[in-house]
Amino acid sequence: MVKSIAIASGKGGVGKTSLAVNCSVKLSLEGKKVALLDADFGMANSHILLDRKVEKTVHEIIQSGQKIEEVIDETPSGLKLIPGGSGVLELLNLDSQKRWEIIRSIDPLKKELDFLFVDTPAGASDASIEFAAACDAVVVVLVPEPTSFMDAYAFIKALFLEKKVQTVSIVVNMAKTEKAAVKSFESFKKIVTKFLDIEIDFAGWLPSTKDMASSVVARKPVVIQKNLDKGLSKNFSEITKSLVGLKPNKSNGVMFFNE
Repeated sequence: MVKSIAIASGKGGVGKTSLAVNCSVKLSLEGKKVALLDADFGMANSHILLDRKVEKTVHEIIQSGQKIEEVIDETPSGLKLIPGGSGVLELLNLDSQKRWEIIRSIDPLKKELDFLFVDTPAGASDASIEFAAACDAVVVVLVPEPTSFMDAYAFIKALFLEKKVQTVSIVVNMAKTEKAAVKSFESFKKIVTKFLDIEIDFAGWLPSTKDMASSVVARKPVVIQKNLDKGLSKNFSEITKSLVGLKPNKSNGVMFFNE
């Protein structure tokens, strides 16, 4: 059975796409069959972080009815990338019917995958809520600052009220230390659970390092770098392990691989 995992955030610039790319590549390198759907349509950049020149995107699926197999980009790690497309106005304003078509277009991969990662649009838009709720598990990336907390809370609130999602996992990015990351998580959890009857779990943390920044510039996922810092490698291993073990959510909306 395929496990679908949404990587979401309340705002841009917190490392959402970087986490989605690195975790999906890491699992692929470990021998798992993984696909990454870049659902940040119109603003997609997963292919850039993977240094891939893609010819087709989900735009071809909804515009000309092409099959998912025709759109997939097979990357060197074994990861199947489903590019979202950049600068395409139609993709920025997808209605619910088009979003449903994209979710259902992934169905043929059901027997081919162990994991589907979905890089959702940043913020609490209709598209980000729908694609996140369509996954078995939702991971929200935040950084230790008030605006990130506020935006992440707004996203989780919308997810809870509109789709009845009961569990959300948190990854704290750009933390100075593990202790500081856990403290940030506990503070955020206290805020959320004070107002919402929802379970908030800690999925791990990442430091603010030159390795992470340079990997983006080099268009090379940090998890495939040979001289990767042992501490950072451990962080990604722990996060990936947490994501693999996440229990499936229940949602009142359409789900990936479940008609």
